[in-house]
Amino acid sequence: MTNSHLLGLVTFGGLALFAALAWVVADRHPEVSRDPAMRRKTRIAAVGLLVLGVLFGGLAYSIDNNMRVTTLHEEMVEGSAPQGTSPAPERVVAFTVEHPGVAHDLFLSPTADSSQTPDADAEVAFSLHGPGGEALLPERSVRFGVRAETRNARADWDGRSYPFTPTEAGPHEVRVRTLTPGVPRVQVRIADPLKRDGERMPGY
Repeated sequence: MTNSHLLGLVTFGGLALFAALAWVVADRHPEVSRDPAMRRKTRIAAVGLLVLGVLFGGLAYSIDNNMRVTTLHEEMVEGSAPQGTSPAPERVVAFTVEHPGVAHDLFLSPTADSSQTPDADAEVAFSLHGPGGEALLPERSVRFGVRAETRNARADWDGRSYPFTPTEAGPHEVRVRTLTPGVPRVQVRIADPLKRDGERMPGY
């Protein structure tokens, strides 16, 4: 069972639980069970919640599973050391293109430890190269902001996607350098929309 199945089941299960509670209320709550109209409305609400559970559970599964099967390659690379230490070395993520001429997607996301709450942006330099070393995405430095809804609450930075179209199959590589001290890891994911047997890294 993948995380896609778990996500779909949890989404369905939450709404199904509320549906079951509504059905029990319709049968056992004195004020509701004695009033036919209220009992009918409560049961209709229970059925509606169950239907929503099926719809949203299926949607959650479909979205997550589509991300899974189109994943060409994904890994977490080591980031930078704490403040005051030497700069982080360049990390190389190697992957193999299977469908040249198709628009792919490179996703980058600096990732903090669960106990760490980032309070400043993270700057990362990266580039993407083809089999002959040519730069499909020339090196650039990008600043990743702390998610507004998680600032001072949950440790995470925003991720960003960068489209690219490989011209030939074979080995490619992403080169990543973390420029901001204290960024433990950077998530690197390459997606191929034509791939149907992809796998995400453990935990995703």
